[in-house]
Amino acid sequence: MRKIQRKPRHAVLTTLLVVGEGADDRAFITHMKQLFCPRGSGLKVQVEAGDGGSAGNIISNSIRSYRGAAYDRRILLLDADLPPTEAESKRAEQAGYEIILWQPQCLEGALLEALGEPVRAHEASQQLKQRLHPRLAGHHTEPAAYATLFPRTLLESTDNPALLQLRRALLNQPAE
Repeated sequence: MRKIQRKPRHAVLTTLLVVGEGADDRAFITHMKQLFCPRGSGLKVQVEAGDGGSAGNIISNSIRSYRGAAYDRRILLLDADLPPTEAESKRAEQAGYEIILWQPQCLEGALLEALGEPVRAHEASQQLKQRLHPRLAGHHTEPAAYATLFPRTLLESTDNPALLQLRRALLNQPAE
């Protein structure tokens, strides 16, 4: 007697594209993806780096690079110290992107704030990087470097707006 072989059922996945400004953003977002979006969660997340430049360049490159790709949701994570213009934001929105600004200033500012450390208005992004990077458990472009300093419990308890929005997206929750 032959067994009938059934094809495995595949759950319908929701797809999410998250584009950060550079390699640091991609590494940290990937770290958060590993914590909040495990396999079988029903959400397929692609994390990309916009390779730096101005917010306008990152928006243009993202729109061009992922135009033909079918994603249910698209997010751009950009530095708040040099935010996109109103026209650039509108163009991103028309192309289906939500914009989350790393605050204060940049990714490192958001992460220092999550650690409970003050980020002063006069501090430039480079100064914030110099404060954070030596404390990471590896190179700042590697997702594992963020694991010790930013465990799930800390990321669940932070009230940093950018980290909250990113966490909600990775948990497949609607934007507030």
